[in-house]
Amino acid sequence: MPPKGHTSSLRKLRCTRSPEKFRQLTRRFKSRLNLVAEGDSWFAYPRKWILTGKPNNIIDHLKMMRKFNLLQLSSSGDEAVQMLSGDSKIHLLEAIHDNRVDTLLFSGGGNDLVGQYDMLFFLNDGAGATSVDECLNLPRLRRRLAQIENAYRDLIEFCDEYSKKEDIVIVTHTYDYAKPDDQGAEFLGGLYQYDGGVSWMWPYMQKKRIPVELRQPIVDRLINSIAELLISVEQDRPDRISVVDTRGTLDPGKDWLNEIHPNSRGFRKIAEKIFTRIEQLDNQ
Repeated sequence: MPPKGHTSSLRKLRCTRSPEKFRQLTRRFKSRLNLVAEGDSWFAYPRKWILTGKPNNIIDHLKMMRKFNLLQLSSSGDEAVQMLSGDSKIHLLEAIHDNRVDTLLFSGGGNDLVGQYDMLFFLNDGAGATSVDECLNLPRLRRRLAQIENAYRDLIEFCDEYSKKEDIVIVTHTYDYAKPDDQGAEFLGGLYQYDGGVSWMWPYMQKKRIPVELRQPIVDRLINSIAELLISVEQDRPDRISVVDTRGTLDPGKDWLNEIHPNSRGFRKIAEKIFTRIEQLDNQ
């Protein structure tokens, strides 16, 4: 029997980055759902003051809605393809292989399109353009979308092959219509600026001379492309993946912190939809 103090500290714990502590949680609190979260900044965006402030990502909100045993593997900047290769893949597969995981939360695809060296790669010179198609390098975009889709299909089959719990379900989301502007990531009251505070899409649109009136439609096209491929994957494997369509959830004027991340209120809205899906799956 573990020491009394050890059990008490575990009881207070809802989310951990330690595989060993997660294993202990799953064995000690068997009535809780076991969740593993792997994803990008929508699962791992830091709080305003880094360690303090309002919950500022989906996982921070989820763990306040119910007591889960939750292993957090997410990291800002991660791409879907990257998460399913190398050490990231091994850590994820070890987690679902060694523990009876009910739900695998996955957030991926956004950084594959707007990460460093990506947005510029998908844009044509837009001088004089009058349509979204003229501004996008469609062959490059199609190849990247295919990579994202293949990553999700690999994830499904990894679960088929390696999950200790046969009916594990992947729950993912479709992001929302980000707002192209010059607001980047700032913390500690602006004392720390991620990548110098430069935003992720606007500077490249400026460099490629994309007409201002086409910038939001371009972002909308990218978000819809990710959503459509995820929904297509779900239609093929509804037994293994559940897609929460979060498009249109956020108020454009109130729910965004910067160019591609919601604020705490916005993340809570997304988290509530994902939480509802988790509850529905648990009650089936």
